[in-house]
Amino acid sequence: MTSVFDGWDGVRPRVSAGFDPAALERLSMLAELRRQRIPVVLDTSCVRNGLHYQLAQGRVPATLHLAESGKARLFMEKETLIETWERLPRFADQMGVHVSQLRSLFGDHWLPLISVVSLSDGLRKLDPRAAAVLARDPDDYPAAALAALLSPCILLTRNHKDFAPLGVRTPNQGVDAILAVIEVRAGETQLQAVAVLPAAPVLAVGGVTKWAADRVGPAAYVILAVLVVGGIYLYRKQPEERKEMIRNFAVESGKFLMEQANQAMATVNNAEEQLGACLVPGPEKRSPVSAVLRHLAIAESSMSAQQLCDALDDTVRPGVPDLRTFLHRSKPDLVREARRGSFILGNPYHVESSTTP
Repeated sequence: MTSVFDGWDGVRPRVSAGFDPAALERLSMLAELRRQRIPVVLDTSCVRNGLHYQLAQGRVPATLHLAESGKARLFMEKETLIETWERLPRFADQMGVHVSQLRSLFGDHWLPLISVVSLSDGLRKLDPRAAAVLARDPDDYPAAALAALLSPCILLTRNHKDFAPLGVRTPNQGVDAILAVIEVRAGETQLQAVAVLPAAPVLAVGGVTKWAADRVGPAAYVILAVLVVGGIYLYRKQPEERKEMIRNFAVESGKFLMEQANQAMATVNNAEEQLGACLVPGPEKRSPVSAVLRHLAIAESSMSAQQLCDALDDTVRPGVPDLRTFLHRSKPDLVREARRGSFILGNPYHVESSTTP
């Protein structure tokens, strides 16, 4: 396919001497992922494992919970989706269940959360890493091409050998990335909860709050904040001797809160390190098409050509008319028009239990 972007060449920004470009890019990537939804590309093998988990545990895997929360967005290349559907009978035999059960689980729980993208041959060839996967296994080429275009992203696959050109080193790498995202969110929630507590005398609730936090989570700190507001008023009404006792309690509580804040910060830092190590890294040279598709992948809502151009870096920014033409030509394979002139990456798919997507 001839793209209206032909001739545009994505260039990486220059970095001043004395700084490590890789380290700076990693920090920039993590900062971006902290603000935006994370693109997650699904491979057939991960769907198979996820369905097996549902059957064994009676609940959906963490990946689907993350997508439901809005912290991640799931994508599948259409060929990968079809391959997955066609392999459900084989998976059912392996798991000892009727195929209709897997079709029901996949159709009811997975498909509503997945945006399906159909890449042309020209788009698949944009990133040389995808071509390296093609040489190893043609069946993995569609998922590899999509992950390369949306990178940095999470690639959920057990096949670390064929996807090695994308930086997949272990069969658990994608799942480890999902767990890291959950840890980052949990640590940030705890930090926010600790931050709402004023630096004021806190009644003897430090030990109680720690006990509650171990059992009900960060919500215990929010409850403590409510107690503090009332405590300030009561503190002012106390005699001086009792105020001294309360101040001593406040010191101990302050130490406890600092410990909790440091612990939460360490959790966030460690989880972000793990996440950065588990992601499919961004391309060496970002193409304008890749920049457009990735920005649509992380956007909170549909975007117009003008909004996309305003958001893109100068090095990969096409003209608004060219981009508008490209987006309209890409319907419905790449994008759908959520409202007039405003686009979302991917399309939803719905299937009956006996049909093919």
